[in-house]
Amino acid sequence: MADTLPATAAEQDTFTVDQVEAARLTKLSAKTLDRLARRGERVGQLKVGRRVLYHRLTLERWVESQITTAHPDGV
Repeated sequence: MADTLPATAAEQDTFTVDQVEAARLTKLSAKTLDRLARRGERVGQLKVGRRVLYHRLTLERWVESQITTAHPDGV
């Protein structure tokens, strides 16, 4: 998950991120993130009026939960 860590200390304090930043952090499109949220995946999507935001910590935890480890036998 090293690629998703914020570049600056100021970004680390950001509670929410917009769709563009969420897509950059996850390397998924904004449309895919929206579909996941509508399917019930806990990606941290928040809607404030027309704005779509993502709770940064929830999004990062969701990404971590998607990581699968390779089976020792290579299967």
